Amino acid sequence: MADKTLILVTGMHRSGTSVLTRVLNLLGAEVGEDLLQAQSEINAKGFWEHRELVAINEALLTALGRKWYDFHPLPDNWWTSKPVRELQVRAREFVSGTFPAANLAVLKDPRLCLTLPFWQEVAQSLDWRPLVVLALRAPWEVSASLCRRDPLDPVSADLLWLRYSADSERNSRKLSRAGLDYEALLDDWRQVVTHLGGTLDVAWPVAPDEAAARIDAEIDPGLRHQRSSFREEAMSVANLAAQAYHLLKQEPMDTGRLDDLWGEYESLLSSCGAMGFGLNHCNRRLFRVNNELQTLGEDHGKALETIADKDRDLARLSRELEYSRRIVEERDEQLQGMAAELEHAGAVVEERDRQLQEMNQQMNQLIEERERMKEELDRLRKVRLHPSVKLAVRLFSLEEK
Repeated sequence: MADKTLILVTGMHRSGTSVLTRVLNLLGAEVGEDLLQAQSEINAKGFWEHRELVAINEALLTALGRKWYDFHPLPDNWWTSKPVRELQVRAREFVSGTFPAANLAVLKDPRLCLTLPFWQEVAQSLDWRPLVVLALRAPWEVSASLCRRDPLDPVSADLLWLRYSADSERNSRKLSRAGLDYEALLDDWRQVVTHLGGTLDVAWPVAPDEAAARIDAEIDPGLRHQRSSFREEAMSVANLAAQAYHLLKQEPMDTGRLDDLWGEYESLLSSCGAMGFGLNHCNRRLFRVNNELQTLGEDHGKALETIADKDRDLARLSRELEYSRRIVEERDEQLQGMAAELEHAGAVVEERDRQLQEMNQQMNQLIEERERMKEELDRLRKVRLHPSVKLAVRLFSLEEK
């Protein structure tokens, strides 16, 4: 027996596999890191599905010409085909890279119901001990939830529930496995995980009492939106699904009666072959149209976000423009004031220039007058004068100096 244990959670979409996987994670089972993001309208507390696991399962179904919503069986011995073999390398790298040092891990994806033989072989090739938990939920509740989320009708939803349940039950018979009902998990998770650990021979790394507060926070009965009850007047497919559900909840499972029921299911598909394929193709078209509508809706949403961003940018630019306008007006007022001051300064300069010109004229006149007086003094020095006149001239010269 391998030392490493890998729990594979199988269960139809909308069967509580997400909350179950989270509980196992809180009890010490590793889930990896690159998980799908929670969606408020579908799984508000998270899917706890690894992106690469989903991608590989989608690649497997595509290689086999199927979609997750196809209720017809996969080809016989499909896991031995060449395209599937080629995907095993990718799957082994995923498991080894996601859980390099784990001793207890859990993988969850509803598609595991269909691809279980592939992942069993991958786990065993890496020396992991694969265990299976069959997550169960009343098919009438699953149908209501699926039809609310996806473009499916109740008959298609019931046929899908039967396909997923039949494949996961038959393909897990050679493995250690345990069934787990969604309603029981919500009602008393402690009793469920204790029973699960005992049935699968798993010792939880984190004791339930130690993880109790966090698990209680994760299990929210209010997120169980579909609480419909089975109607006795329901169609034969719904009756078949109801019988299978009650058989799967029994311990131990009566595989003989389950084989009879699965055989009845496969026989129903065979006898209504044309109608079944027509319904399958109709579902494919509905999903394609639905995906296109979702893409258009996303594009429309992005366009609205872009418009809102542009409106915010425009409002911001308008505010900046208004601020700039006020700044310009203030600058204009300042410039007008400076222009007036400059004009006044110009007038003052002109007045000073005029005064300087007048002073220069007066200075020039004084210089001319001084020159004339010098000339007159020189002339008088040369003339014979009365001594008193000479004395006056000398005194004038001295005063001049």
